[in-house]
Amino acid sequence: MSLVSIIVPIYNVETYIGKCLKSLVNQTYEDIEIVLIDDGSEDHSCDIAKEYVQKYHNVHLFSYSNAGVSMARNRGLQMAKGKYVMFMDSDDYLDKKAIEVMVHYMEANDCDLVTCGYVIDYPFGRFYRKGCKTGTMTSIEALDSLARGTGINNYPWAKLYKKELFDEIEFPVNTQRFEDAYTIFKTMIKAKRIGNVSKRYYHYMQHAGSLTNHMNIEMVYQMRDSVEYQDMYLKKAYPKETFHFDQQYFNADMMILYTMLKQKNHAKYMPATIDWEQIHPIYHMAYLIWRKYVLWRLGYSTRTQEDFGH
Repeated sequence: MSLVSIIVPIYNVETYIGKCLKSLVNQTYEDIEIVLIDDGSEDHSCDIAKEYVQKYHNVHLFSYSNAGVSMARNRGLQMAKGKYVMFMDSDDYLDKKAIEVMVHYMEANDCDLVTCGYVIDYPFGRFYRKGCKTGTMTSIEALDSLARGTGINNYPWAKLYKKELFDEIEFPVNTQRFEDAYTIFKTMIKAKRIGNVSKRYYHYMQHAGSLTNHMNIEMVYQMRDSVEYQDMYLKKAYPKETFHFDQQYFNADMMILYTMLKQKNHAKYMPATIDWEQIHPIYHMAYLIWRKYVLWRLGYSTRTQEDFGH
């Protein structure tokens, strides 16, 4: 069996870390190591982690001063000894057969990276996101899916990687948000074959402390910046290919407008350049109506709205 290193950054998650670790030590795949990187937690997260270290020989804890999730993941990669690596957020959890199924698919199909489906768990219920069908992709096909938002995503979790994909690739420590969007697609560039398991094994927990519940206008623009970074990077890496990020730009702009309205933020709206031929006409119409409504509610004049373009 090939060793799998599961990297878990920890920071003030005492309410959730126990469920996360329980799901990992109970995996049906036995040849795993659990690499816990404590990023300066100030609650009882570390105490809970130490209980698992004492009870399970394959759980390892490394503690540092707070430096952010990117540094924590980079440190986890440095400590990982496995042929394969997987990232877990410390407030999420895995179904018990996840790693067994993903390793089997990796090796049976000669893949460098394997994704699985995920469920978004809310306090009031679950949301089942549409993911990729079970099968394999080339690097170009996966990047096209990422650009179009048709299954492949930027999340570091719900993916099993050959560790060598991260040779000379690190999470950026100079950004505190959307660091995954600057990183994960680069492993897809290096991967020759990418496999997808459609079954939803990963549970992505949403709660009051989740980033998506605290987005402000600056953060939403930063999210769009990360899309632009990928777009420009792939144009340089593949000058003969065309990747359509228009749906992602559309999603970001709709979120920008929503955040402006929700927070009554009068910052100037700067629309992305979108090829509307790549967007369903109904979505285009919805955008025009939504933009006009938000800017009207915020008190922008008709002339000012026209200056923002389409």
